[in-house]
Amino acid sequence: MNNYKHPIEHKNGKESAEYKEYANDFREDRVTQWTSIFYQCLPIVRLPDVHTVLEFGSGRKLTSSINRHFGIDHITVDVSDRFNPDHISSIANFNEENRKFDLVCSFQCLEHNPLEELSDLIIHMGKFTDKYLYVSLPYNGAWFSSFMSIRLPKIAFHSFWNKQLDGAAGPKIKIASFYQRSGMNRYRPHWWEVGRPGTSKKQVQAIFEQCGFKLIERKHNPFYPHHIFFLFKKV
Repeated sequence: MNNYKHPIEHKNGKESAEYKEYANDFREDRVTQWTSIFYQCLPIVRLPDVHTVLEFGSGRKLTSSINRHFGIDHITVDVSDRFNPDHISSIANFNEENRKFDLVCSFQCLEHNPLEELSDLIIHMGKFTDKYLYVSLPYNGAWFSSFMSIRLPKIAFHSFWNKQLDGAAGPKIKIASFYQRSGMNRYRPHWWEVGRPGTSKKQVQAIFEQCGFKLIERKHNPFYPHHIFFLFKKV
C-alpha cells in the first residue's frame, strides 16, 4: 500500500497508458453514468445520523473522497490494491472486530459474486452496522426515461421521468463457465443483474429483507437507470 502512486506520477505522466486508461472515464458519453456518484453520496451526506461509513468495492475511491470532504469517516475496502484502499480484502474475508459503522455500502460490486453467495455476503456486511445498508446494482430490464429543463425570466422548471420493465429484461446470465475462474478473474464478470429472470427488483429486495434489513428507499438513477439503488435499515 505504501508503494501506491497516483497515475499522473508514473513514468511519462499524462502520456502513460495507465493515465490514459483512467482519463477515458471522461468521455462525454459517460456523463450520465457519472451522476451515480451523486446518488452514492446523497444519503450518506444528508442523513443526520451517519458519521461513519464502511464501503466494500471502493474502486477509484471517488465516493469516499467526496464524503471525507464533508467530514465523514469513510473506510474503503477492495479486493485490489490498485487504488490504495484502506483494507485489501474480499467482502467475505473482511474482519474489523468490535467496530460498528453508521452505514455500510457497496456500489456496483455485489453482482461480481455468485447469486447463491449473496445472502451470506449481506449477513456479513450487516455485522458492521446497526443502522443502514446502502447498495447499488446493475439493472438490465428495459427502461424509458426523459428529462426536461426550462429556464426563462422568472421561470425555472426541471423534471425527469423514467419507467422500468423487468419483464423485458435480457436472458439469465450463463454462469457455468465462471465456476472455473480463480483469483481476481473470479470477480470480473457479472454473475447476475437485477431485472433478469429470477432476479427481479422484488426478488432481490426480498433477499435483503430475509437477511434482516427493511427497505427505506428503492430508486433508479433517473439519468442512468442501469444503476438501481437500495437503502435499507437494519431491523
